[in-house]
Amino acid sequence: METLKPGTALFTGPSGAVLRDAAGELFAIALSDEAIGGVRAALTRADAPVPPELAAFDHAGHLGPRPTWPVGRRTVAVLSDHRPEISDALRRAGAKPVVLPPDADLDAVLDARPAALCAWHDGPAPERWVEFDALAGHGIGWQRISREGRHVLLEPIGVSHRDVRARRLAAAGSGHRHLAAYWAGEHAVLGDETPDPAELLLVAALAAKDLARWATGVPASGNSLTPDVVPAHRRLRVLDLDTGAIADHPVLPVPASAP
Repeated sequence: METLKPGTALFTGPSGAVLRDAAGELFAIALSDEAIGGVRAALTRADAPVPPELAAFDHAGHLGPRPTWPVGRRTVAVLSDHRPEISDALRRAGAKPVVLPPDADLDAVLDARPAALCAWHDGPAPERWVEFDALAGHGIGWQRISREGRHVLLEPIGVSHRDVRARRLAAAGSGHRHLAAYWAGEHAVLGDETPDPAELLLVAALAAKDLARWATGVPASGNSLTPDVVPAHRRLRVLDLDTGAIADHPVLPVPASAP
């Protein structure tokens, strides 16, 4: 039995059938009541005949099941400071997380043979994460989540950690030395900034969603409800834990310098 794509709805409007597509757009359907009745039956009953009008819905991309995590990409290695939230969220999303020690090196990750590595650090990103940039050469996705004060940063899977650091230092302008010193964390006195359980669940859900989009390869596209969508593999996402606000920043790899 065919089904409408998740987020799509076929309903009766003031002057006939209306379709809300998965992007949130509304369209009047120019079909007779009889034809719409046949479409509704085919979408709700396994024993109903398939009317020819249903092909138009399929051709327009309104039919299909929810994407699931591909079997070949289900194994995800996790470095998570001994916190279970990331692993639990990945498991619920359809992945098969394999937890590694926080001090695991590149060889240990490769030995696990994952499709991707997800690293979470409750503080500024460790510089040693640069070591794992080599995973891209092995066809392994490389996701990083870190926290700076009350801001969580979800780095783009398609851009190396080294390049994200370089882009952020360049964007800091004359303050780049202060940012580098903050990352180093020497003699730092901190306020109470640790995420609470609800905030950790939010971070984990966002991280799992990004990896799921990467695993399924479903492209991101903007629409009237979310017009400024940036693909997760090219986007640095900043989550403000105090307000729940999310800011997405496009990030491109740093070109190789000429000799």
